[in-house]
Amino acid sequence: MRIGLDARTIYWPTRRGTGKNLIDLYSYVAHLQPDWEIRAYHRLSEPLNEVILPHANIIDRYMDMPGDRFDAWERFRLPVQAWHDQVDVLHCPANTCPSLFPVPTMVTIHDLIPLDMPEGRLTSQLSHFRRSIHRACKKASWIITPSLYTRNRLVSEFGADPHRITINPWAADSNMHYVPENEADKTLRRYAIDRPYVMHFGAAAPRKNTKRVIEAWAMLNHQVRQHWQLVVVGLDQKTQARIRKQVDNLGIQANVNLNGFIPEEDIAPLLSGAEILAFPSLSEGFGLPILDAFEAHTAVLTSDVTSLPEVAGEAGLLVNPEDSVSIANGLSRLIKDRSFRGDLIQAGLNRLKQYNWQATTQRYLQAVEQASGVIRVRSKQLRKAA
Repeated sequence: MRIGLDARTIYWPTRRGTGKNLIDLYSYVAHLQPDWEIRAYHRLSEPLNEVILPHANIIDRYMDMPGDRFDAWERFRLPVQAWHDQVDVLHCPANTCPSLFPVPTMVTIHDLIPLDMPEGRLTSQLSHFRRSIHRACKKASWIITPSLYTRNRLVSEFGADPHRITINPWAADSNMHYVPENEADKTLRRYAIDRPYVMHFGAAAPRKNTKRVIEAWAMLNHQVRQHWQLVVVGLDQKTQARIRKQVDNLGIQANVNLNGFIPEEDIAPLLSGAEILAFPSLSEGFGLPILDAFEAHTAVLTSDVTSLPEVAGEAGLLVNPEDSVSIANGLSRLIKDRSFRGDLIQAGLNRLKQYNWQATTQRYLQAVEQASGVIRVRSKQLRKAA
């Protein structure tokens, strides 16, 4: 089997969720299927200071498209190259897909967030995204999605065939693990953390709800805030300045710790050191930080909307993400009730048994085989009809 992979998210210099997940997934695929060949197509001309996928059966394939406009690299260059390389299945893992389908194509659709929360996006970008989702639902050989929530929306809103969709939940980041307190202390000191704290992965995107997390923190009893910190990471400079102004206006700067993007190696000790992860996102296609918190033995507060209840189950405290009071009440309960935090941590560890890379990889392998088989069946039907 020869797989073509749109690997651009893996080769981005600032790699985020999808890129990290793909590295884990394809590392397992390469190990479990040593006779499969994977061609990782990307556009990064300058090599990174790391070997991202060090497997003999994964081939790094840089290709450019001078004068690229209107995302022609993905729409035309990628599928034509996959056809030229005689791949059995082309995997497009980041919500969008080509305009041409000369080879069996499998598309991973994580979410419909650009359509749900279009703020800051051009009309042309939204139109392109909608057309791509519609095209994938009608023409792709197979669709993978990480949650039942997204799968149901693809069926009801875009007419996707439910029999050509695999729900394949992610697993926690393979680099995530519990770091004992004595080992995490050194990292915590570097971030000026000197008391129990709540951790929040912030972002410029409104859906990550950083503004309301800050509002909720300000609503907590002053005595509580005196003995706790809110640690926010992942803010670009512009967003950090905006959030700092909000913090100053609320008068809570003494116990709010704002940070930019942090090194990968600091995430596990910081999340392990936290008592609570505050993840009241407005919309997610899955919600990987929940699983990461489970791995780190950290209690989870998250939202009661989109895919998040599906992932957290009984192992997270669910709140209304559009209501700062609801978030504040949830934080207050978790801060005051150590026993409840312990119950959630144990439930999270039990829930992790459902989310592991072996199971995720096996479902992916089955989807690949189904994607290639769909085309073979259709070809036979067409020949018979002729």
